[in-house]
Amino acid sequence: MPQTKILIDLRYINSHSDLAFRLAPAFSANQTDTVFFEINLNARFLYSDFLILIASTVQYLRNNGIQVNGRFIDFKEESNVSNYASRVNFFKILQFEYKENFSRRNPRGRFTEIKEFNSDNVLDIFNEIMRILLLNRTDEDMLTALDYCLWEVMDNTLNHAGEDFGRYEGRGLVCAQYFPATHEVRLMIVDNGKGIHKALTTHPNSDYKEFSETQAVERCIEKGVTNSEGRGFGLWATSELVRENRGQLAIHSGGHRLNCSNIKQVGLAPIWQGTTTFLRINTDVPVNHRVIFGEDSNLKEEFIERRDKLFGNLDELW
Repeated sequence: MPQTKILIDLRYINSHSDLAFRLAPAFSANQTDTVFFEINLNARFLYSDFLILIASTVQYLRNNGIQVNGRFIDFKEESNVSNYASRVNFFKILQFEYKENFSRRNPRGRFTEIKEFNSDNVLDIFNEIMRILLLNRTDEDMLTALDYCLWEVMDNTLNHAGEDFGRYEGRGLVCAQYFPATHEVRLMIVDNGKGIHKALTTHPNSDYKEFSETQAVERCIEKGVTNSEGRGFGLWATSELVRENRGQLAIHSGGHRLNCSNIKQVGLAPIWQGTTTFLRINTDVPVNHRVIFGEDSNLKEEFIERRDKLFGNLDELW
């Protein structure tokens, strides 16, 4: 039985691309193979948006009937990094037994665990992420835009990651965390679906069947680019929000990666089965939602009504 060994030493991994390079061999494994992971968690600081990539890869392998084994290198129980990995449910997804010797306090307003979302629970998880931004006094105009954009990104996974373009048949993993020292929220949405290129080129009603993968990833954030299942507005609006906010949007699908901040860059990347979307939002940089959606936009009124209905008087929460 062939075995693929994957070494992940988070002490020396500095970017999502670095980690994707190490995970890429997993996506070439066959059902008769075993994939063996060796993982060193002892980084100076762990981000859940790194751990989610490992978790999603392991989940993908198991869902495809590929045997997964592994071990942790220089594992330190009850260390800060081990407790953090456990607290965000990394070990649970890997099916690694870890005895928690700490009390789980409610993460509401600070972070979400790594969670799987589907059509049944997506609204609850979406609201949980929005609460993090609301409780940390993120600019209300920016929240109006982000409320729309985040829902569109998660909705893309539900509608494009499933088989045969079945509406709301996709599923993915998501995590989010607020960092008060830097006034930013880091958020990652990951799926192992068909990817952007196939989503755009294989739908029978798509106008973009001739796109190469480079073109598909590069142009997925352009206004109106869609496979006919939507308006092609969500990723465009998200990229505009990021530019105004001086944040970051990174999309990795197939063998290409798009980075969008002040400028857009597309390049070759290690193979990722599906799509990853990373967002870094500066909570202290205001954004006028009308710059993105136009002066006639009524999104803010709709957002405030929904916010008050869901969360009540926020002054009581602060």
